[in-house]
Amino acid sequence: MKWKRETERLLRQLGINGSYKGFSFVTYSIEKIIQKPELLTHVHKELYEMIALHFGVSPESAERNIRTVKEISWEYGDKELLREIFGSRCAQPPGNAAFLDGLAAYLAEACAIEKEQDRCDRENG
Repeated sequence: MKWKRETERLLRQLGINGSYKGFSFVTYSIEKIIQKPELLTHVHKELYEMIALHFGVSPESAERNIRTVKEISWEYGDKELLREIFGSRCAQPPGNAAFLDGLAAYLAEACAIEKEQDRCDRENG
């Protein structure tokens, strides 16, 4: 699965477009979290630092821009999709780590389903 493309598609479904700095930060974060899930336990000390180094911003800017993306998605995004991703916890926006975790888990599950479907299609010719 092409994580960047799928993450971008998901963010657009959630009402976020590429004009937000946080769009690229979230896309980059999801890729890193899928590669190294333990980053979610060290969001401030590791993940925001990685984003800051990669994009040439401060860790505080990385955190703030991800928060903006999360809040915009909650205000303007597809409510049904938010419920699908976050379940009943979507009455109010989660923290940044929970937001990134939910997106990463949703995309990883979609990838697993996609891979299983591809395998079944190949087996059934």
